[in-house]
Amino acid sequence: MKRLLLSALSGALIFTTAVSAEEERSRYYLGIGEPSPEGWQIMIENPTDREKDMGAALSAMGGEMISYFWGMADGKNYITVRMPDDPGMVQAMYVSRLSQGVLKNYTFIELMTSTDMVEAMKRVPEFTTPVE
Repeated sequence: MKRLLLSALSGALIFTTAVSAEEERSRYYLGIGEPSPEGWQIMIENPTDREKDMGAALSAMGGEMISYFWGMADGKNYITVRMPDDPGMVQAMYVSRLSQGVLKNYTFIELMTSTDMVEAMKRVPEFTTPVE
């Protein structure tokens, strides 16, 4: 019984370590999209769950859809995603979304975890200059 418990615990620790390593190689983003009139027309003519399609596309790039919402007051969509730590890929994805013509405006903001913010605040003294 002890061996079984120890084996299960070891497996859980390995899994936890693997997830943590993956998280370290990832970045989180908030995308805010404002569909163009053409984009709205496409969605009205073909009403589908865009979250599923976007999630599949992100998964194919090694990313993950975390949430996908529509703002009722402003008609924008708000998505949160986890993407591989590859700024060039993220930049290309951003440009591709704008070049498709279905978005009037698109903002893609990198997010920080609370833990990362603590580490950033600890480094502030390295960058602070005296006020004259």
